[in-house]
Amino acid sequence: MKKLLSIAVFALAAIQLLNAQSNGVCGNSTESQRAIQPRSQENIAKAMSGLGATDRDVIQYVPIHFILVGDSLGNGRVNEVKILDQLCDQNEAYAPMNIRFYLAAHPTYGLFNKSIANNNVMNNQNNSILMKLRKSSKALNVFVVATPNSGPSASPGIVLAYYSPQFDWVVERKTEVKGGHSGTLPHEVGHFFSLMHTFYGWESNPFSPDDAGWPIAPAVSPGGIATERVNGTNCLTAADGICDTPPDYNFGLDQGNCLPYTQGAKDPLGTPVDPMEINFMSYFSGCDTAYKFTPIQQSTILADLSSSSRNFLDNTFSPLSTEITVPAGGLMTAPLAGITTTYYDEVMFEWQAVAGANHYLIEADITPTFATSFYRSVVTTGTSQLLTSLVKNKTYYWRVRPFNEYVTCPSGDAAAFLTFKTSTISATKNVSELNAWQISPNPASTNGVVTLRADSKQSFVADLSIIDATGRRLYTQQNVDFQTGESTVELPLNGIANGLYYVLIESEKGRDVRKLTVQN
Repeated sequence: MKKLLSIAVFALAAIQLLNAQSNGVCGNSTESQRAIQPRSQENIAKAMSGLGATDRDVIQYVPIHFILVGDSLGNGRVNEVKILDQLCDQNEAYAPMNIRFYLAAHPTYGLFNKSIANNNVMNNQNNSILMKLRKSSKALNVFVVATPNSGPSASPGIVLAYYSPQFDWVVERKTEVKGGHSGTLPHEVGHFFSLMHTFYGWESNPFSPDDAGWPIAPAVSPGGIATERVNGTNCLTAADGICDTPPDYNFGLDQGNCLPYTQGAKDPLGTPVDPMEINFMSYFSGCDTAYKFTPIQQSTILADLSSSSRNFLDNTFSPLSTEITVPAGGLMTAPLAGITTTYYDEVMFEWQAVAGANHYLIEADITPTFATSFYRSVVTTGTSQLLTSLVKNKTYYWRVRPFNEYVTCPSGDAAAFLTFKTSTISATKNVSELNAWQISPNPASTNGVVTLRADSKQSFVADLSIIDATGRRLYTQQNVDFQTGESTVELPLNGIANGLYYVLIESEKGRDVRKLTVQN
């Protein structure tokens, strides 16, 4: 029996795995995988008979729902842009199976679910009741947390993610949410679709030169699973039960990188072992070559997707699949580069509509890394957004990411940003029902139309007017209904002359005014 790995080795392996774009240390132990083994064996049998492979020619859309968990104050959530990047990586990993994952909105909590602000979920997932209440019933659920904790029997080292057979969801460390062949989410979704580790049985005790009997592996792994032989004579009953994944006795955890395995381990019959380092379900980290699923692994995934246990993923929704291209020169129109805003706590962001996009992610921060405590983000379906939580007298960077439920990584310069500075002036708020409001465009054309956008605490009725510097009313709309949340009202300028004007909101509880410049 292999002696326990030292704490130093655990720490080193964990650091290497955390820094690599790799599978990392999965929290699914030998014991936890026993729960999915019967389903895996059934799906493998279908795959071997060809029942799982026929679906490969048909696009299958799979809804996926991300729950962005925060601490008790709602802080520490992963940024939406990382989810968008990760979904591109996920779809690339599953492209050989013609499986396409798309963002599925929760009927109550929306496209990006931020309904959990709980330290127990964030740090150890001990509040499974809350997690069950907030997950989607019609999608693969991924909880993004600070610290995944799959229990005391988990693999050694720092757990990056795990699949829960009990609750049928995935939990992922927020530092692992990224694009670029990271492997972490594809690995855990592999478990969701009934795949075992290629080294099943060796999770906590990789076979290495420290073991008695080296280099000949024992016939049974430390986890009590038959050790797979190179000649394939027991491939259906040993390890992961898949015959086109070569033997692997968890060499990747000890090795800590994706270099070809050369330590010289042999199977129980004395044949040298040559593992598949780039397999998604292995533990080899930092591979330059994209990770892969073998053909039988792919067919096993498809067999599971077609099984009755996955009926909840079936739906009639067909996501947009139009490719999205950010126009040359960017798509942001206001605030323009270099300006200072009129108010710091009411800033109107505007951008061009992009073909194929039905959502836009707006990000603002005081550095171009978009990673400080001043970071703000909003997802909207329109082409403007009023932000009220910016800090005064700061230079901000801002950008817009167009996307749809399936196409989350647009081509073109999606990372392009503009800068502006917030003023030191706070917007007056004399109408008690209003959180904030702005008018745009400003300046406006003499024959154009301006749009008033308001964010209201509660519904109310008000009169709207455009007045000149003498107080003369040039235009009035009476009894305008403002709903709770966002409202928009168009005000025609009707050819008024160039100059400075004021837009006035008057309700029973007060009046607010904003300057409006009109020019050709």
